[in-house]
Amino acid sequence: MRGTARSARPKVRKVLLDGSFVNALLATDAAEHAEACALYSRLVDNYERGADRLFALSTVLGDVPREFRHNALAPVSNVHVAAQHRSAAREVAAPVSPQAALSLIMLRRERITAVATATHEFDPLDIEVLSVASRIDPDDSAPVPDGYVAFEPAGFAPPDSDVVSSGTAPMPGPRSTAE
Repeated sequence: MRGTARSARPKVRKVLLDGSFVNALLATDAAEHAEACALYSRLVDNYERGADRLFALSTVLGDVPREFRHNALAPVSNVHVAAQHRSAAREVAAPVSPQAALSLIMLRRERITAVATATHEFDPLDIEVLSVASRIDPDDSAPVPDGYVAFEPAGFAPPDSDVVSSGTAPMPGPRSTAE
């Protein structure tokens, strides 16, 4: 029996759409709406080609109107959030909001490597960040975070390599409750 060579399939990127991104997609009056629509269009194109899988937390999708969920967000898989995940999120020592902490727990659990967001909360973490947030805060006093890459419609493409990283700092280690 003659063996056949297996062709290496490209790695599929898993992308979590966080609550701020879904909100920017839904809210036509949001400042990031146009950029969120453009990024989502590219993500859906990548999904159709088999390059990306799209996810959102059940806590986010539960607030989305049914018509929108079953039409525009049809390619997005629901990641169920249970009480144990909420409990684990309360133990996260990283300086992030409770929603971002829950996202971090689910990213690790589901082995999701990228986040589409409309905030800068994920910038310092060691994950790929696809952000539609403004590069500079409205008061112009905050510098652009290291490793931040704004979504550029012309420059967006699925990952080429096996390693996907935003190039930002690694996630802080757990701290004891005695600190």
